[in-house]
Amino acid sequence: MSKKILLATAALLSLAIAAPSSPALAATAPASSDPVVARVNGEELHRSDVMRELQMAGPQMQQLPPAMIYPQILQKMIATKIVSQKGYAAGMQNDPDVKSKVKDLEDQIVAESFVNKQVQPKITDAKIKERYDQLSAKFKPQDEVRARHILVKTEAEALDVIKQLKGGADFAKLAEEKSKDTGSAKQGGDLGYFVHDAMVKPFADAAFGMKVGEISDKPIKTEFGYHIIKVEDKRKSSPPPIAEVKDQIASQIGQELINDEVKSLEANAKIEKFNIDGTPMAASTTDAK
Repeated sequence: MSKKILLATAALLSLAIAAPSSPALAATAPASSDPVVARVNGEELHRSDVMRELQMAGPQMQQLPPAMIYPQILQKMIATKIVSQKGYAAGMQNDPDVKSKVKDLEDQIVAESFVNKQVQPKITDAKIKERYDQLSAKFKPQDEVRARHILVKTEAEALDVIKQLKGGADFAKLAEEKSKDTGSAKQGGDLGYFVHDAMVKPFADAAFGMKVGEISDKPIKTEFGYHIIKVEDKRKSSPPPIAEVKDQIASQIGQELINDEVKSLEANAKIEKFNIDGTPMAASTTDAK
């Protein structure tokens, strides 16, 4: 099996580890209950069915607010159930093509479940902590600045803001009122901590060249407009707390264990490969690892 195929297989199998149920949706009902969420021509759909549907939807969908995704998921499940009921009534479950697809899906689910059962117990807190310590030891601290800014369209507007600030106006309040960066304006212009390369060069050069507490005495022009900057703090970056990266590390370890499991199974399996026309595949291709 080539490395590309091995990695693709491992990525597929890792879905069982990488796509946990949504904690937000799980919190909407007691873990021991499985209430009915819909009835379609008398056939019930349960909360557990919603959770399985969400798991198949992928990590991006799971990050959305429950109130937003639940109606969409439920409507999709209802539509699927209505159509499938008609399909069963028409005997589509006995169609050879349907049976073939069901078997393919069953193979995939069995493979995922088997690998998950083999790998999951090996992803221990101790192993996660060990990996975290290894990564932390390699971490290279960088200079960081925490700054606020007010973004306006013209230099004249920027100069007017600077004049107001020199007259004693509150920076955060002006940011809320005047900044065109609506995201940071809601936080009084606060951009949080950032490294030099995280910002466009003129902005970063200005911010990193200022002292803590200092406000820029002239507008800084970038492709976004004109900025007035206030530096709140400076520090060296540090590794994130283990609680913040635990899931990512667990996923990384799980992926490595899956690769090892697939390699082990492959090494002990009798594998014969053929070209698309059914002729034997060349030894060099068959043995590629």
